[in-house]
Amino acid sequence: MTETEQIAAAINQIEEKKQNLKKAFDDLQSHRSLLSPSFSLSWSDIDSHFSSLQSSLSNRFRLLQSQPPSPNNDSPRIETADDPEPPLVVTRPELRALCEKMDSIGLSKFLADHWDDDAMPNQELSAAFHYSPDPATMVLDAIVGGSSKGKSVDVRRVFVLLMEALIDVNDDVKIGVDTKDKAKKVADDWKTKIGNKPFEALLFLHLVAAFKLGSEFNSEELSRYVAMIAKYKQATLVCNKVGLDKERVGEIITKLLSIGKPILAVRFMYECGRSDGFEPVSVLKGYVKESREAAERVCKEDKYSLKSQNVATDKEVSALKAVIKIIKDRNLEAEFSEERVEERVEELERQKAQRKRNVEPPQLKPKGRKRPRDRSGNTQVHRQEAGGVMIEPSHHHGLQLNHFGVVNPARGGILGPYTNPLAAGLYNSAAPPQAVYYGQRAGFAMPPFHPSYYSQ
Repeated sequence: MTETEQIAAAINQIEEKKQNLKKAFDDLQSHRSLLSPSFSLSWSDIDSHFSSLQSSLSNRFRLLQSQPPSPNNDSPRIETADDPEPPLVVTRPELRALCEKMDSIGLSKFLADHWDDDAMPNQELSAAFHYSPDPATMVLDAIVGGSSKGKSVDVRRVFVLLMEALIDVNDDVKIGVDTKDKAKKVADDWKTKIGNKPFEALLFLHLVAAFKLGSEFNSEELSRYVAMIAKYKQATLVCNKVGLDKERVGEIITKLLSIGKPILAVRFMYECGRSDGFEPVSVLKGYVKESREAAERVCKEDKYSLKSQNVATDKEVSALKAVIKIIKDRNLEAEFSEERVEERVEELERQKAQRKRNVEPPQLKPKGRKRPRDRSGNTQVHRQEAGGVMIEPSHHHGLQLNHFGVVNPARGGILGPYTNPLAAGLYNSAAPPQAVYYGQRAGFAMPPFHPSYYSQ
């Protein structure tokens, strides 16, 4: 038995040994009265500790298996061009075996079964492709013979994952003429299904990029499909791989700007090498201004209701955070300070939180308690003490005082902080009119209540 086999056998025995340990622990617990009172160790603590060790050992063993054999002094290993390049990431033995055997159907099933597994990054699949004699044929066979029947995940998403991995190793893979011709027929078939469906366009472009078919299709048509899938994270990847020239990429960016997608346009500028042909910083600054104006329009259309203010805040914050990310990712701090944008985000979030605090839930009246009425049937309101000042009861018919001392309509309406379109002072609006307050005895009036508002 080799050292690797001995390690594998030992790892497989961990579970059995852990069960034996549990029996011993249970036996020890039966004599708990003889143990020290400070003994508080539970089996769950022990089980968690050994499970962590087992997981660590398994991962280390997997890493050991993925490494090439160490040179032997008696018979040194001679590397040749035919040897697969050792992967830089750990690959699971079963995934590596599927690639070595060119088991395309088994590979598709494995990916579908492990779709929700966080330990299945694209890099692991790309690394496993290095063990396949012909990755391109293996991927194409998986696509042609694939089926979503009986699988919990859309098989087309598995196809995208397979093609992304193939694109990642494209520089190291030779695609045979027969495989390329077969892939072209599949691409022609997929193109007829695109219509106005972005995901179908995404599938088609991945196939074109993975099997290097860019020259087989019209560049104007390809650029139109790329613009259609611009919202997908893989859009710039396939744009760079389908063979579009700088003019076509520029047309895509111009179209995205014209339809109000500046963040996507800036992403294409940087990731597709057109930052020199446009002014991404200017686009970002304009987007910040437009996001604020758009938020104002949302509020105005709904008469500055509380809901519209929150919607406006969410939209503007989302836009500003997207700008901040680009500034940091592209090191644009010298041209566009993200601090001012971050301050605006903090201000908006603080104002939204303040609005939430100001909206108090209605107070339920206690049951079984009635206010005394006078002979005319009017409710008797007694003096109440507020902040050390005695407030006289109101005898004005048709008016009520809320707990802020604000005059309310007789039918119980509440003069809230956002009922007036201008009360919030949102987005450079005019100064809000003052609420009407009922003067109390001896000239005393409750101090005005100022609702939160967007800064001018």
